[in-house]
Amino acid sequence: MMRPTAVPQGGSRASARAGLGAACAAILAFVTVGVSGAVALAPDSRDATPNCKEWQTVTQVPVPGSRRSASRSASGSGTTTPTPTTTPVCRNAPPTPFPQPAWAPETVVGGARLGATGVVVDLKPGTAAPPTVPDVSYVVADLDTGEVLASKSPHAWLRPASTLKTLTALTLIPRLDPRQVLVAKPEHEAAAGTRVGILAGNGYPVGRLFDALLMSSANDAAYLLADAAGGPEQTAALMNETAVALGAHDTVAVDPSGLDEQGQHSSAYDLALIGRAAMKLPDFRVYVSRRHAVFPGGKAKVGGTVYQPYQIQNINDLLANYRGAIGIKPGRTNRAQHTFIGAATRDGRTLIVTQMGSTTGDWEDTAALLDWGFANAAAVVPVGRLVEPGEAAPPREAPPATASLTGTPAPSSPALPTRAGLAAPSDADESAQTAASVVTWGIAALGVAVLGLAAALVVRRRSRT
Repeated sequence: MMRPTAVPQGGSRASARAGLGAACAAILAFVTVGVSGAVALAPDSRDATPNCKEWQTVTQVPVPGSRRSASRSASGSGTTTPTPTTTPVCRNAPPTPFPQPAWAPETVVGGARLGATGVVVDLKPGTAAPPTVPDVSYVVADLDTGEVLASKSPHAWLRPASTLKTLTALTLIPRLDPRQVLVAKPEHEAAAGTRVGILAGNGYPVGRLFDALLMSSANDAAYLLADAAGGPEQTAALMNETAVALGAHDTVAVDPSGLDEQGQHSSAYDLALIGRAAMKLPDFRVYVSRRHAVFPGGKAKVGGTVYQPYQIQNINDLLANYRGAIGIKPGRTNRAQHTFIGAATRDGRTLIVTQMGSTTGDWEDTAALLDWGFANAAAVVPVGRLVEPGEAAPPREAPPATASLTGTPAPSSPALPTRAGLAAPSDADESAQTAASVVTWGIAALGVAVLGLAAALVVRRRSRT
């Protein structure tokens, strides 16, 4: 019986190493090709249409630098030619006004000319036109006389955002004692949106809550104050009664904080009426002109952490940057974009400016309107006026045959329409597809690795037989 010929152990290891080396080489080649293929299949993110939100629109913006593409001159020398490129991005778009009836001109609150769309101004010869600002609607008026110096679509129905807190304060300041202490509940602590930091189970003086409401735009303060007046729904009903009494017939309040709610809207004209009325309340003037205040601390129910009183700031940039500014209130939500009520006094004249639907919210736009108003108040013919409380009845709808001063109502629904092209895959979707391709190639490569390793083990086992 012949004994099998022995193969040196080193030879079996060499064979195994050779098998593993071949497998690794195959894996490397496979993964390289796979990743290259995945990258090649992934479209340039700069060419992908982003999936924007309903309040945004797709905008082409330049890409920093430029893409250089190789070209060859007639002499055969290689050259590079810069090719400027752009990329689509989502940018906030001006909100679309709600559809509204066309009013009979003689019933438009504040005067027939205020029923028009676009800029409304009556300039004397040599008088500069109002500055161009990125607002859907605005009003520039004399706070004392009520004369409207200039406007843009002043009665357009738009979302007010937190400028509605001006109406909340106007409604509640006369009804609540500033020294009254209100105890917060868990729902106040958990309020949506901007909060000042109210803690459930702790007491807060009404006066400090108005500081938080008007300086910090605190929604938790809005709901705690609203509960003291009977609850958010009852407060909204009182706010609507106040608006009607002022002649602010464009305004429907649903949420005391100003957060977007179905059916809630106002206008630049109404915000001017509301701001003018609020500035007649001495306490309101104090709240909105403060640059900073101290808010009470408290003890957290969960964990028992004790918080000391802390300073809150006024978020109205006009106060810090415009000489003579005395208030009033900014606001912003995604669907409303930026809204604002501002007031300033110079040389014995006080102007109020209201703005709705701005995509920038820049205080310099407000400053430009105020500068124009102060420089030209005596050189323009007022185009309307802010009515006195109790003076104006609701406007009447124009007969169908009557030409509308307000223009044709937008056919869109109250919600901002979805813009064309928004259903295309987003950059994130494209990245996910690319990642999935790479994972697929990786799995295939892993399978090759397993097969190669198995082959090497078989060679090694046979070498020992």
